[in-house]
Amino acid sequence: MKPVALDQFKDFIYLSALSATADKKHLYFVQSRIDMENNAYQQQLMTTDTETRKTTNVTEWQDRVSYFVLGNDVFLTDRNKDLKTTHTVLKKLTKKGFTEVCTLPLAVNRVIDFDKANYLVSAGTNRSCPGYHDLTDEQKAQVEQQKEDDKDYIVFDEYPFVFNGAGVINGSRTSLFLVNKKTFAVKKITPDTFDVGSFEIIKGKLIITANDFTTFKTKWDKIYQYDPKANEFTCIYGDRMQIHRVFGDHGKILVRGTFGRDYGEMEAAKIYELKNGKMVLKVDSEYSLFNSVATDIHYGRGKSYDCVDGTHYFVTCDVDRAVLMKMCGDHFEKVIDLPGSVDDFAFGPESIFIIGTLKQDLQEIYEVKDNKAKRITSFNTSVLKGCYVGKPEKITVQKAVPIDGWVIKPIDYDPEKKYPVILDIHGGPKAAYSDVYYHEMQHWAGQGYFVIYCNPRGSDGKGNAFADLRHQFGGIDYQDIMEFVDLALAKYPAMDSGRMGVTGGSYGGYMTNWIIGQTDRFKCAATQRSISNWISEVGVSDYGIDFPIEQQFGDLYHCAEELWGMSPLKYANNAVTPTLFIHSTEDYRCPVPEALQLYTVLTCRGVETRMVLFKGENHELSRSGKPKHRVRRLTEITNWMDSHLK
Repeated sequence: MKPVALDQFKDFIYLSALSATADKKHLYFVQSRIDMENNAYQQQLMTTDTETRKTTNVTEWQDRVSYFVLGNDVFLTDRNKDLKTTHTVLKKLTKKGFTEVCTLPLAVNRVIDFDKANYLVSAGTNRSCPGYHDLTDEQKAQVEQQKEDDKDYIVFDEYPFVFNGAGVINGSRTSLFLVNKKTFAVKKITPDTFDVGSFEIIKGKLIITANDFTTFKTKWDKIYQYDPKANEFTCIYGDRMQIHRVFGDHGKILVRGTFGRDYGEMEAAKIYELKNGKMVLKVDSEYSLFNSVATDIHYGRGKSYDCVDGTHYFVTCDVDRAVLMKMCGDHFEKVIDLPGSVDDFAFGPESIFIIGTLKQDLQEIYEVKDNKAKRITSFNTSVLKGCYVGKPEKITVQKAVPIDGWVIKPIDYDPEKKYPVILDIHGGPKAAYSDVYYHEMQHWAGQGYFVIYCNPRGSDGKGNAFADLRHQFGGIDYQDIMEFVDLALAKYPAMDSGRMGVTGGSYGGYMTNWIIGQTDRFKCAATQRSISNWISEVGVSDYGIDFPIEQQFGDLYHCAEELWGMSPLKYANNAVTPTLFIHSTEDYRCPVPEALQLYTVLTCRGVETRMVLFKGENHELSRSGKPKHRVRRLTEITNWMDSHLK
């Protein structure tokens, strides 16, 4: 068999955004592909007949597809590039194709039915010009021209001021509008300072979560109710609570969120009923209620929640699988529990359809009945044909808190030979590795490496206590990872302990930085989008002040000693491991100075180093960066490993 090629991900089809019409007769989803010639991605809207299972394209390939379903109607939202002002064109699917419905002077995010006369639209706005939608065309053009004139200047007057993937967000808000279904007249209903998180029509009333701020946005939204007659919002819950979303249940207001009383702000969300201004616990749970299974072969998003026929469904991580759960009274029950990941879901007349990344297969659409999956698409079935795809073999460190991990054997494995090893550490830290296909790992296995990876404490899928790293970053997690490495070496004598490399991104980059300051057992390291100094990270990252809040330090503004104690930079003078730094210039989650600080220390001390910065990329380089950049990134890491381990 031939090895998986470094750039073979360019041949994959990526699936996302699965929805069903109200009559459950049709599914819609987006497929994406890579356009290497233009160093970009293309997308296409697809549909599947739930009776015949026939799948066809609805649009041709284009730069971007954004759509939504209202009842049985399907709409495209198109940001018209030809207009010199901010507009979104709504197009409705008819028998003759998509027909333009209207052009709204809004940067539309989501559209739902408000009542018989109006749509409810969420859209991006900016506090510098909150009434943009009411301006004349001439006035809008003047605003846009002023933006062009000021493009060389960036003004900050609030926090947060940047966000990964979005760039500068100073003044940005998500606002709500009513749009008349006949005249398409636009009416803004949220105050200019509101940043809306979630919203739902519950028993005819609009309930929203929002953060009302002018200079500093906290982690804690409030809940408001809208009075259409007075055109006002009234706060119906304002206590300190981290609220993830609000939704309705037979007229009741339900809230997914956490008070963080037992495990801090990273505590898994519970379900509460908002009743008479108080939060009444409805479902006590330690599930994260989002998909945290890590892989590098997804592009586009899938939902983690939906309400179908009055039942609430959630995708969540359970140990090392992304499963589908439903809320049943005061508890959750598993609906789909398959080896791998439920990436998205929608309901047909008698079954559930999912976008699934199952076992070592690439994404496909599956029909699931009684927890048995039947594949109904073949987008990726032949892409890896004839390639060596190593099956991850699960091993577990048996201790008070068992640590699960996996080993992928190298191509043409011979137990009598010795092979180099790459340890790969996931991000998060509240994420989870599983046995799903991971492209970089399979490529390395095809190049003759053992690839090993695990879920140390701090990972998702095993409850709050397991995920709790408060005051313990670089402590118990480091211990778990080293014990896993020791177990892998003991179980697989063909691993060469003298030829081991370590890599990881985000939290995995942090742990890579930490490891090289604690041990010299690894012959090389490749640290990606990493953190080296928590003091500077808190001051400049879009994650920023959230970290000391989640760590529950006694004094958030005088915690330098605690932050420094968990910083790899503190131990940089111990490091002797040759280290490659991979970072992106527009990474606002882990900004470039986090890599530069450690790079500078190592270089000045004579440790072999190399830094590769990717212009215009952000924290998502390895997953959704420009295709040629993704190739260069993996080439750099692989070459670094080869030069030190082979």
